[in-house]
This record gives sequence, structure tokens and C-alpha cells, in this order.
Amino acid sequence: MFRQRMLPWSHFASVAVALLVAPSVASPAAAAGRHMSLVGTLAPWDAGQYSNVAADAARGVAYLGSWDDQGVAVIDTRDPAHPVMTDHLSTHIHDAGLRTAATPDATGGDYSTAHLEETSDSADLDLVGRFLAVSHQDLTFTDPPIGFEGITVYDTAADPYHPTIYRRIEVPGGVHTVQIDPEVEHGRPYAYANSGGNYKMTIVNIETGEILSQFAASEGIGCISNGTFCVGFNYAHEGFVQRHPRSGRVLDYVSYWDGGLRIVDVTDPRAPAEVGVFDYNIFTNGLRSAHYAAPTPSGDWVYLEDEIGYYRAGGVHVLDTHDCDGTAPCTPRIVGGWDLPGRDTQTASLHKFFRHPNFNGSSLPITNRSFIYDAHNLDVRGENTLLVANYGMGIRLIDTSDKTAPTETAFYLPHSNMDESCKMDCGFTGRQTWGCYFGSDGRIYASDLSLGFFIVDPAGAGPGAARAGAGVAAARSAGGDPDASLRIARRGGAYEITFAGAADGAVRAAIYDVSGRRVALIRGAAAKGAEGASPRTQVLRWSGRADTGAPLARGIYFVRAESGGVVATGKLALLAER
Repeated sequence: MFRQRMLPWSHFASVAVALLVAPSVASPAAAAGRHMSLVGTLAPWDAGQYSNVAADAARGVAYLGSWDDQGVAVIDTRDPAHPVMTDHLSTHIHDAGLRTAATPDATGGDYSTAHLEETSDSADLDLVGRFLAVSHQDLTFTDPPIGFEGITVYDTAADPYHPTIYRRIEVPGGVHTVQIDPEVEHGRPYAYANSGGNYKMTIVNIETGEILSQFAASEGIGCISNGTFCVGFNYAHEGFVQRHPRSGRVLDYVSYWDGGLRIVDVTDPRAPAEVGVFDYNIFTNGLRSAHYAAPTPSGDWVYLEDEIGYYRAGGVHVLDTHDCDGTAPCTPRIVGGWDLPGRDTQTASLHKFFRHPNFNGSSLPITNRSFIYDAHNLDVRGENTLLVANYGMGIRLIDTSDKTAPTETAFYLPHSNMDESCKMDCGFTGRQTWGCYFGSDGRIYASDLSLGFFIVDPAGAGPGAARAGAGVAAARSAGGDPDASLRIARRGGAYEITFAGAADGAVRAAIYDVSGRRVALIRGAAAKGAEGASPRTQVLRWSGRADTGAPLARGIYFVRAESGGVVATGKLALLAER
């Protein structure tokens, strides 16, 4: 998502040209997949315009930002079916002691009340270990800006439900998205701030507040002009930082809007170097608006998503980056892609543009019907699973085992909290899913621009099952064998739980009732199991009783088995004792 104030009007000439020439991303023949289920949801306040979300499932906490100036909601998710807000981090930042000169407010130059107008957004968040980083762009729209521009870093170690400010760092031009170095607690105390105001990626030291360096695409930044109008507009929109497993280089995969993908070696944060380029050009390859890039853990593939919004719909490209380990310049190549089939054009926005009865040059009615079919933020799990926030089309889970033809396996359409959502005087109304991310518990944590915060069970089994685990998706998210499975059979007066595909070592199985309450825990050592079973098959027996020894009521129960990080889930029908 970008604010129109970032772009000069000449940029929209290139949008009109792109409407005619831009090809769509390759897509499967038809949509497919099961429907995921809602576990819990929260709209922290009425008429919110929310942004991204960052969650720590292990500690049971999430942080939800705002596209407007309503701040960051701190959410307790320990009861996932009933998330609650525990704190509110304001973005009415009264110059943070960073600016040397006060700026008068809009009421007549009264410097004593200047802080009243100092409002910023919190468009992006990133959480790594104890540190939460929040990005800020000015929302006063004054020149010079009055609202704070930069990032705020919070420390969540002592109390994640009431984080404390660790440091504020001013970045002139504002920060649209921010990433914390994944090794922030291991000698790399850096954050990477991407700006639509200064068009660059800025590296800062969160311990000292020092700006260490800035990176600009080699093609140039801002308006890329042909002498008459902008044929492209280049700015650092988003980054994804990881250490390459082969070379050991720390790489930032920067989506540089009309500049495409820029792979930046940030091993030395004071000297970032461009080491890979997949360039966008509406006149050569028809591509524009690179919004989010997410590499797989191997670094061999990158998913690159376009946020076109107006007139055409953006999808996801799959790039081959086997040669891009940071040791030599490289050029990724497209091998496949995914988008919503049959949704190449934002027909509703075109209708508004040509048919709106009160059309007066305003872009608001067009904006409200744009971005419906666009992909937005991404997340990856392993080499072959992609999660896509798809604005009006909700959450999409994609199997990328075949990189040339990814397929959708599951989806969820957020629809709760409509009564609390913004109806008037807001940039966007209705469902607009912003971000969705895999939790370590197998659930998906998502944000919607209009509807707020969502916890979703990818297995589609509902709140009770989600608390027990999230089926095959949980097995994959735990880093285990995707072929792991659970077979449950009633034998005599007990239940035999056979865990196929388990890792070496002991196995344990937790039994949950439909409310998500754990009622029994069974432990066992490795066993060959029944006749013909492989050494990776382990068998447990359960009597149908609680840990206290008391018999449990008949009904449906959920089983979550785990061995060496491999997880599988299933369910059983507990019958009355004979």
C-alpha cells in the first residue's frame, strides 16, 4: 500500500500506459482449496484503518499497526478464540526530542501548542526476539512535515503486553516499512527502513540511533523520466533480510517499486552493495509496482509480488535465484507465477473511473474500488509453501512445489467486525487483507485494513481444533516432515495412536477437548509399532481417561503428536466405557 502523496501526478501517465501493455502473472486454470476457519478476531477500536501485524505465538502476543494515526494495538492472544487488547501505543509523537526547532500548528502560529498536530501512522511492524520496530510516516501533510518520520523500537522482554520504548530514530522522508535484522540479538543490532519519501533504504543501529548508510537502486530513484512524463517511479518499498545459507552473506531483498527486485548485500551495514537485479520496465517486460519480495530459506527462489491496484490486478512472480548468493552479480529469472484466475483487471475501479455520476477528477471513488484482487504482503514456510494476503480476496495458501505452476490449497475471507469498521470518510471500506503470517503454533495471524486482527486455522477445523494444532499445516510450519500422519484406532477398551513419519526419539501426544483444553498427555519411546511398521513409526496407547485418571465424557477430541519437531494432528470419537 502506498499513499498518493508519495507520487507526482506525472507518475499516473505511466499507469495509463501500463494499463495497455502490462501482462498478467501466470495463473492456474481455476481456484481451488479448502476453506480455512476463524479462531478469533478483534477490532481494537471503531472505524479503524489498520495496517500490518506482527505476532509471537509462543508468548501469546500480537501487535497491530494503523494506516491512520490511531496507533498500535497490543493484543493478548493466549486465548486465541478471544484476543483482547492490553495496551495502546500512540503515534501522536510530540517531536520525541529529536527536532531542534518547534513548528507552529495550524491555528495561527502558536508554538506552545505545536505538538497537538504531530501525528504519524504505524504502517509497518516487525518483531524479532525482544525487539518490536514500528515505522512512521507524517500524517499532517505539511511542508516541512510536523509529524514524526522514522521508526520507534520497543523492548518487549519484560512485559510483551506492555512494551517500553527502547529508542526512536528519525529518518527524514518517513519510513513506510521496516525490518529488523534476524540476528539483532546476536551482534547485528540493525534495522532497515524503506521510504517513499526519500526513496531509499536506510540502515540504522537501534542501540545507538546512528544512521549507518543508505542504499539507492543503481537505475536511479524517484521519477524515471523519458523527458515528458515518468515512465517509472523507483523507491524502496519493502525488504526481506536473511543470511544466505551457502555464502553466509546477509542479503536484503528489496522490492523497489518500478525498479523491480534489488538484492542488496548488507553484511557490512555501512557499505550496502547491489548484487542482484531483476528490473521492471513497462516498455520491455510490462512489469511495474514491485511491492513485496520473499525468498525461500535456501535463497534459491524469490516470490515477488506486484501491488498495481488501479485498473490491473497484481499477482506473484516466482524467480529463480540459484545464482544469487551475494558473491557475484546475478540476474534472477521468472519461471512461474500465481494470481487470482480470471481477475486480471480491476473492473470495479474502471467502472468508477468512466461511470461515476459525480466524477470530478477525485481519485477517492476509484481508490475504493481498487486493490480488490491485488496480492499484498507475503510469508513463506519452507521451500514450497507461500501465504498471500490478497486484499479483497482475503488469505490464500499456495503450494509452490511446482514453481512453474503454483496452486492454491486453502483460503479464508475475513468478514467479522463489519459493524465496527469505517463506513464514511475513510480511504478504504470493506475487506482489505493487509498481511498474513505463519505462527509457530500452526495458526495464521492476519490483519485487515478495515476489519482488524484475525487468527485463522489453516486446517479449517475451527477454534477447538486450532488450539490442539492445525493439521498438516502445523506439521509443515513446525519444520517437520510434510508426510507425517496420525492414525487412530480403537482397540479393545483403549485407543492406539500410530504416528507415521515421526523423527527419531521419544514421542508425546496431547489430547484436547473441543474447547481447546488439554485433558491428557501421553508419552512414549520409539517403537516399531504394528507388523510391517517402519522404524519411523511410533505407537502410543490411550485409555480414554484424563491425566487425573478420571474417565472423560464421550465426544470429539483432538490429538496433537510431536516427535523431534515433527508434528501431526488428528481427531477421535471417544465412546462410552464398556
